[in-house]
Amino acid sequence: MKHGSLTTKFITLLFSIAVAAYFVFQAWNYFTASETTAAVYSYRAERTLALNGFVVRDESVVECTDVLVELTRTEGERVAKGAPLATVYGSTRALEDARELDALNEQLAQLKNARQASRDAESALKLDSEVERNVVALRAALAQRNFSALETASAALKSSVLRREYAYRGGVDLSDRIETLEEQIRTVSASLGGASRVVSAPYSGTYSSVVDGWESVLTPDILQSLTPSQFEQLTPEHADSTVGKLIRGDRWYYAAVVEESAAYGLDVSRSYELLITGTDTPLPVTVTMLSGAQNGRRLLILTSDRYLSSVTNLRNQSAELILETHSGLRVPKNALRIGENGQTGVYCRLGRFAYFKPVEIVYQGEDYFLVMPGEIHAAKDSDLVLYTLRVGDEAIVSANELYNGKVIH
Repeated sequence: MKHGSLTTKFITLLFSIAVAAYFVFQAWNYFTASETTAAVYSYRAERTLALNGFVVRDESVVECTDVLVELTRTEGERVAKGAPLATVYGSTRALEDARELDALNEQLAQLKNARQASRDAESALKLDSEVERNVVALRAALAQRNFSALETASAALKSSVLRREYAYRGGVDLSDRIETLEEQIRTVSASLGGASRVVSAPYSGTYSSVVDGWESVLTPDILQSLTPSQFEQLTPEHADSTVGKLIRGDRWYYAAVVEESAAYGLDVSRSYELLITGTDTPLPVTVTMLSGAQNGRRLLILTSDRYLSSVTNLRNQSAELILETHSGLRVPKNALRIGENGQTGVYCRLGRFAYFKPVEIVYQGEDYFLVMPGEIHAAKDSDLVLYTLRVGDEAIVSANELYNGKVIH
């Protein structure tokens, strides 16, 4: 009896120690386990092909080598046949007089506008808003380092400030000033006489001030018959024009030599997007030609009939051809789990609790998945909201054990 009693006590003691150890372990996990989370956000993944090639257009140089030239068109502007592209002056004095005349005409227009505004309180108030808008536009151009837009915004701000200043001076003083300006304009105009001539557009097209010697070397017709080695051996010719060039039509091309392995999967007539260095957004292009292989390389020709004004001053440019795009909600790979019913999904922290949200995988990246919310079988609308993955959710990346309703610390 005594031996049995000791054995029973020993077994009871071991059982008690085991139970105590279990509760201590669970308590330790409860207070020390760390669940890490990551924010769910929208993401676009791209598979791209890096290129280095040339922008090609059907263009001709406008012949002019005069030095004293005043351009009257902006980069990428559409012009009609016979429209003025530039004014050539016979002397420095004539050029200075022409610029003075432009300034006087601008002042006259501002004064007439201000005189009208001074008679109309509503118009004067509109000038205040116009000044504010022009200040914002100027700051935006500075931030983007867009010097073409900066020049335009600066001129617009100067004009609106002057018109606002004149608008509050009163109509009598402005009338006297307008008469004085009109007299000055007549005097300067008479002195100009025949000291200038106009260079007109030989045909309708898109204007560009950049002439680089490739205009007659890289043409759409020549591209179609080139091999990769012939394309790389092309060199620009001497070209000189102080006026610029005109581009026919709306179509432009991008040509680059690519490795044969990189060209695998590219289909003629298929559309892609091309992000060219020097442009802000990807441009739509279509593969029009893939030459035969030569020493493991092929000549790729892309074309587009949109956004010509964005590439008028570009030539030898690096670019990325966007082959595939995938969009979805980005979650870390470690956050993806299999739920109780076998569905793939993500546990998310909502308040102090964990909830399983089913997903469908769209794309697999190096350390992440792009997913879309999966199918949810719920009887109540509130459950649909609760179990649908959305932007801003906290996906649980690491945790010892997860289940619906688990308290998260």
